[in-house]
Order: sequence, then C-alpha cells, then structure tokens
Amino acid sequence: MRPRDPQFLHNTPVLAETIREAQDDGRHVFDGLERDWATVRSWAARLPKPSKESIP
Repeated sequence: MRPRDPQFLHNTPVLAETIREAQDDGRHVFDGLERDWATVRSWAARLPKPSKESIP
C-alpha cells in the first residue's frame, strides 16, 4: 500500500467500507486498457479539470 492510500481511505469512509466488503469475482476488469503512459497522459489531459471547490 502506498503511503498516501491510508489517508485517502480515511478521508473517504464509504469507499473504504466498500473496498473492505468487496468480493473478488475473478474478472480482469483492466484487460484491454492501454498501459502505455504517454497514451494514458494524453487521455487524462482531455478530461475536465476539477473545480477548486472539489480539491482538498
């Protein structure tokens, strides 16, 4: 677990509870997604920027 993950989960208790209760159903949900970082960055750059109110 990365150092920031516990704080993120602490700040998002509903998500933390959902993850705790999750069951692995064996699917590989990320299969077929691009793994080349240049492509991922290009895709992410097209996403809307979050408003300042939503940034902690």
